[in-house]
Amino acid sequence: MSQRAESADTVLAPAGAVIFCRVIDNFGDAGVTWRLSKRLRDLGLPVTLVIDAVDVLARLVHDLDPAATDALVRGIRIVDWDAFEAEVSAGDLSRIGGVWPSLVFETFGCRLPDAVEAGLCDGRTRLWVNLDYLSAEEWVEGSHMVWGLHPTLPVKKLWFFPGFTDRTGGLLIEDGLDEARRAFDAAAWRRAHGARDGLRTLFFFAYPVNAIDRLAAGLRAADEPLNLMLAPGEASDMLERALKGDARFNVVRLPFVPQEEFDDILRAVDGAVIRGEDSFVRAQLAGTPLLWATYPTEDKAHEIKLDAWLARFREAWPADAAVPFETYEAASRHWVDGTLEPAEVKAWLDQLPVQKRAAEVWRESLLRRGDLARRILELVPRA
Repeated sequence: MSQRAESADTVLAPAGAVIFCRVIDNFGDAGVTWRLSKRLRDLGLPVTLVIDAVDVLARLVHDLDPAATDALVRGIRIVDWDAFEAEVSAGDLSRIGGVWPSLVFETFGCRLPDAVEAGLCDGRTRLWVNLDYLSAEEWVEGSHMVWGLHPTLPVKKLWFFPGFTDRTGGLLIEDGLDEARRAFDAAAWRRAHGARDGLRTLFFFAYPVNAIDRLAAGLRAADEPLNLMLAPGEASDMLERALKGDARFNVVRLPFVPQEEFDDILRAVDGAVIRGEDSFVRAQLAGTPLLWATYPTEDKAHEIKLDAWLARFREAWPADAAVPFETYEAASRHWVDGTLEPAEVKAWLDQLPVQKRAAEVWRESLLRRGDLARRILELVPRA
C-alpha cells in the first residue's frame, strides 16, 4: 500500500524518524525500538531514539555509555527522554535539526509529551505512528491501520500493529537475514562457547516467575544429557541451582551479548525456552523450536496471547507428524500457567525434530509477508 502523493501546496516534513520509548518490559521494549532504529537507518533515514532507560539499552548496545544523555551510536542518535523533553518544552529542537521529521513513533502506547504533540502541529505533513505490542489475537487485525484524531489538536495518529497475518503489519525483518543464516556455522559456535559434542543444546531465557523448578524436574526426569546455554539473569540463576550437581547437564552461562549476536545463539541451538517479544520473534525467524514465556500480567492476558499464537502456529504443524500438535500445545500452556509436568518436558524434548519442521514452515510464512519497516515507509507522505 503506497501513500498518495501530496498536493503541490503541501509542506512536507524533512525525511527522518524520531522514536519514543518508555521501557516497561526491560530488554523487550528497548530491543524492539533499537531494532526498529537500525532498520530505518538501513533504509536511509536519519534516526533519533528517545528512551527513558538508556542504561537498559546499553546492555544491548555495548558501545553505548549507560550514563549518556545524548550519544551517536552506529549512525543513530540516542537521547535521554527527560533531557529531550525539557529541551522540546523550551522550544529547542536542535537535536533533531530544528524540525520534526517525516516519521514520529510513539511505541507501545508510551504517550508523547504535550510539547511534542503540540510541535507536530507545525503545518508540515508527516506520519505519526503508535507502534503497538505484538499479538496474534484476532482483534489486532481490526485495530491495525486505524486512524485516531487528537482530542484537542489538529493532528491524527495511526495505530500500527505487528503481527503474523496479512491483515497486520508483519515483523521487523532485515535485509540479508537468509544469507546470514545460511553462512552461520552452528557447530563452530557451540564448540567456541563450551558445548559438548554429541549432546543436544537448549537455550534458556525466561522470567523468574516462570515454573523453573517444574522445568528443572522435567529435565531431570527426561534423563537426557544436554547442553544448557543460560542467558544472564535471575531466572537462569534459579535453573542452575535447581540442576546443580547433576552431571548429565553441561550448564554454560552466556554473557549478555549485543543484539546483533543474539541471533547466533538461536541459530546454534536445538531448542529454546524464550521470553518476551523481540527474543520470541527472533527465535521464529531463526526457525528454532521454542517454549514461549509471555510477559506475565495479573489479568492473565499473557495466557490469552500464548493461546492466540498457538492457534496460528498450529497451521504449520506437519500433517504427517507422529506427535500431535496437542502435545506441544499442552507443554506450552502449562509452562506459562505454572502447571508444567515432568512428562510434558520429556514430550517437548522428544518432539523437537517435529517442531523444527513446523518452525521452518512457519518461518517461511513470516518472511513472505515482508518487513514491517518497509510497510511503514510506504505510508510516509512524499511528493
